[in-house]
Amino acid sequence: MTASEMEPDLLDQLGGPDGLRRVIDEMYVRVLSDPELSHFFAGVEMDKLVRMQTEFFASITSGDIQYTGADLTRVHAGRGITRQHFTQFVSHLSEALHSNNVTPLAIDTVLGRLAMYSDKITGSTNVDG
Repeated sequence: MTASEMEPDLLDQLGGPDGLRRVIDEMYVRVLSDPELSHFFAGVEMDKLVRMQTEFFASITSGDIQYTGADLTRVHAGRGITRQHFTQFVSHLSEALHSNNVTPLAIDTVLGRLAMYSDKITGSTNVDG
């Protein structure tokens, strides 16, 4: 058995589906209290968003889960989400992961995987390629 086979699945490192849901719930408490981000969620059905966000994060942290939500580019298009907004959102996610005792390595891995979707959310392209 290799070292990577002995490593727990990233979703498991987040506490499994229940632990991930706690992280997402806490993240949105933080996001909704952030005056720079809260306006993006005005009129949004938060229960549905939290469910879909939990599924999205489960899909990027486990090969066993498929994201079935709307296309990220289409959902975020025209909303005026900048890289700064994305960075603030990610900061709240990082804080929620940390406060739920997720290891620094697992946090870095989650944030790295999320970064691959930033262009779909902000509608911009990475200047580095």
